[in-house]
Amino acid sequence: MERILVTASHHKMAEGLKQTLEFVSGGGQKTVALSAYVDNSPVEETIKGLMDGFDPEDEIVVLTDLTSGSVNQQFFKYRNRPHTHIISGMNLPLAFQIAMEPQDDYISVERMREIVEEAKNEMKYVNDMLDDGDDEDE
Repeated sequence: MERILVTASHHKMAEGLKQTLEFVSGGGQKTVALSAYVDNSPVEETIKGLMDGFDPEDEIVVLTDLTSGSVNQQFFKYRNRPHTHIISGMNLPLAFQIAMEPQDDYISVERMREIVEEAKNEMKYVNDMLDDGDDEDE
């Protein structure tokens, strides 16, 4: 069993997230970026080729950019594949948390829901945060 994180987006956001995740996490998580619509390859065929290439025992965690977007819609058909999680609205806290999960067992559905909630909680409207008066850089 191997856990593979797939970042998938319109254009190059997926590649940027992959590179940033590798930087902040030290590269321990196997990550594949799928950047759709950067060439003339049909996204459905690209996703099928990617998903067909995984071992059935691999845990696949797919992070997509938009729930109603075409990239997520093409991954939707794989939601019942064993050991597969598909999450839309990808961000760095979400990817980082998944990368830091123990690699020796599958992530449970319950734990994945917790990870998604934790990632949601990382979103802040910073203008509403109180100023502590310390303007020095850390």
